Amino acid sequence: MYEKPNKKLWTGRIDKEDGKDGFRFHQKIKFIKAPYQKEKGLVLLGFDCDEGVKRNKGRLGAANACDILKTNMGNLAYHLKNTRLYDGGKFIADENLEKNQEYFSEHVENLLKNNHFPLILGGGHETAYASFLGLHKVKKENIAIINFDAHFDLRLNDEATSGTPFEQISSLCKKDNTEFSYMCLGIATSSNTKALFKKAKELNVKYIEDNKMNLLHIKRIKKYLDKFLKNHKNIYITIDTDVISSYILKAVSAPASKGLSLEIIYEVLEYLFKKYGRKIKLLDITEFNPLFDENNLGAKIISRLIYDIINLRDKYN
Repeated sequence: MYEKPNKKLWTGRIDKEDGKDGFRFHQKIKFIKAPYQKEKGLVLLGFDCDEGVKRNKGRLGAANACDILKTNMGNLAYHLKNTRLYDGGKFIADENLEKNQEYFSEHVENLLKNNHFPLILGGGHETAYASFLGLHKVKKENIAIINFDAHFDLRLNDEATSGTPFEQISSLCKKDNTEFSYMCLGIATSSNTKALFKKAKELNVKYIEDNKMNLLHIKRIKKYLDKFLKNHKNIYITIDTDVISSYILKAVSAPASKGLSLEIIYEVLEYLFKKYGRKIKLLDITEFNPLFDENNLGAKIISRLIYDIINLRDKYN
């Protein structure tokens, strides 16, 4: 079920003495509802769903993330120069995950057809299939997927879960005779069985393990990304927040025993937006679980990550 934007989520400090230079997100955010027919911009759209997490035996709560993240973004300082920022509302899913993925993909498709940049706030990582499906309907071919994640999410299952989105995508690509091009950054060997590594090899998945995803290896990481992206015209980035080290962020569906630092995630994102910004068509952030947050710290961390992404796109697009 689609729900239009809730303006009451966007509140914050007002510094009248500073005029326009003192504006924050809550003073500049615009509102757009389906079918998203306004001047192009960056649209924050929620997917309130963790049915996939439930089916994957994970910790429930990611379906509550969207509104909390928007609320935490309201007070952030506004520095955008080239971007019109919209809240596009959210889609509230029920237990029929497969149908909801299809419905949500139509919203992503409409955003793209209206020349918006969708920034999707999940939800479990089942969000990824819906996001990709929307892009696939518009661009069809030549899509590179970059997934920041501790897990391949290539599980074989009789039904969709938060562990199956890239298996679903590979099946879709095979059905439509298009290339499945997938890179995963931050893979935890301890969290992926031999069967998953075999599956990744069969599908020619590229990956970098968490042990090598740090600033000491940044030159090698950038070269690997360049090689992977060399012949692609469209890029979809998905960030499963369980890739972040659990000593930084505990409020996720499946905390990482090692994970990545915020610094390496930002460094890679900046490189991607700086070099490939116009090719990046879509980004989603998933698996933040506010039910396990402490003192709202996790919400602040993810809100800042979203804020950085918005500013990177504004700077480099």
